[in-house]
Amino acid sequence: MKSIDLLDKQGAKAIYAWATHGVFSEADSTGALKRLQECDALEYLLVSNTVAHGGVELPTKVRQLSIAPLLAEAISRAVQCQSISNILNFGEIPMPERYDNE
Repeated sequence: MKSIDLLDKQGAKAIYAWATHGVFSEADSTGALKRLQECDALEYLLVSNTVAHGGVELPTKVRQLSIAPLLAEAISRAVQCQSISNILNFGEIPMPERYDNE
């Protein structure tokens, strides 16, 4: 939370956080989920759905992203003997045109 507070104090317009695997437990002695929800400066925390939360209800500021489409594409490519590593080839993502004010 210190990073979020620092960004907020420095004037960030919006603060988002991402984590690959969100591991939360019912025995959350630190109160992390509660502190995330109460953090006014944080828009939301995005985590993948790669870890089951065992009945823990996630607050509204913690959002899950399904990895199902990524797994489906990886399986499809493996069956078709295509490269799986190219799924994450960011070089193929179209980039917006650069606009200069000159």
